[in-house]
Amino acid sequence: MERKKSNAIPGTVFSTQNGHLLISSGVISLDTLLGGGLPVGTVVLVEEDFRGLHSKVLLKYFLAEGLASKHSILIASQDVNPSSILRELPAVIESDPEPGGPPRVQAVTDKMKIAFRYQNLSTSSVDSSGTKHIGHHFDLSRNISFNDIQNSDIYYWTGQRIENGFNSFTNPAYNDLLKSIKNKIKEGKFFLKDNPEKKTILRIGIHSLGSPMWLPTKKSVHSVNGNSQDLHMFLFCLRALVRSAHAVAFVTIPSYLYDEESLERCVHSSDIAMKLQSFSGTELENNQSLQDYHGFFYLMKLAAINSLASKHPGSIEYVFKLRRKKFTIEVLHLPPDLSDANEGKNNNISSLGCGGSNKHLLEF
Repeated sequence: MERKKSNAIPGTVFSTQNGHLLISSGVISLDTLLGGGLPVGTVVLVEEDFRGLHSKVLLKYFLAEGLASKHSILIASQDVNPSSILRELPAVIESDPEPGGPPRVQAVTDKMKIAFRYQNLSTSSVDSSGTKHIGHHFDLSRNISFNDIQNSDIYYWTGQRIENGFNSFTNPAYNDLLKSIKNKIKEGKFFLKDNPEKKTILRIGIHSLGSPMWLPTKKSVHSVNGNSQDLHMFLFCLRALVRSAHAVAFVTIPSYLYDEESLERCVHSSDIAMKLQSFSGTELENNQSLQDYHGFFYLMKLAAINSLASKHPGSIEYVFKLRRKKFTIEVLHLPPDLSDANEGKNNNISSLGCGGSNKHLLEF
């Protein structure tokens, strides 16, 4: 009976693997990689690429999918005006804006699946686990209409009006954002115990959490360490808050500002963790084998909802590609190095000849 009520929530679907309620991230290839979508009640952590360009694209997909699914939106940022992010969301379209790409290998038997384990991610409406996909297609070259934004339930948090009072955070902005999220969940009746007339999902998008704009106002030698502790505590509290509601939090952080230990604690405090490593500005930018891609995509943690342990993402390498109209995640396919093979072949031919210049290698 409870399943029927929850299934009536727009833009959601039940996972056939664990029966958990899922929503789409907005990127079909990412949903397939995650087993159907993002579980409701989870915190998704994205470690930004150096310039933050591609992580912001993922955030826009997440928010755009929310508007297309008639979900409520809470967007927070101290680096940019949240309303500007909303105005740049991609427009919904009927079909894949760029269906072209490398052909997918269709595995027929289990043996074929093993042989072609490096095939591209499926983009069909039903993923490999059997879960029906409920996401939309978007065109990055076109922005969402102003009417769609006006007719949606959107809350903006900029951190401009922060009450200075007693709290456990070094920077009161973290405490204020946490209060704003809790108030939004309470007022919108998103808690699991609530029973509103029409249930929906609250999508929480936090852009560049923990950036230099989040440093404490009183600068000291402990400012950076204090900001790191605030970040860990905020993610821990956010996870506990979101777990008790029909909500999903999508948080991007500038990982290059923190050490490895701090990042590990952030990953531990989240449910799903992923990382984007752009090729731009690195030696990989001119690598001919990677010229069709724009960076590596790492899935570091998968949600352990309704299970005893987190599912291991596996050792397959993924890459992402940002085209003019579309963002995709694919399995890395490296072409064979034919130059080395041909060179070795020529060397073998010349060395095996009895009358060649390398006759001294074969003493007859």
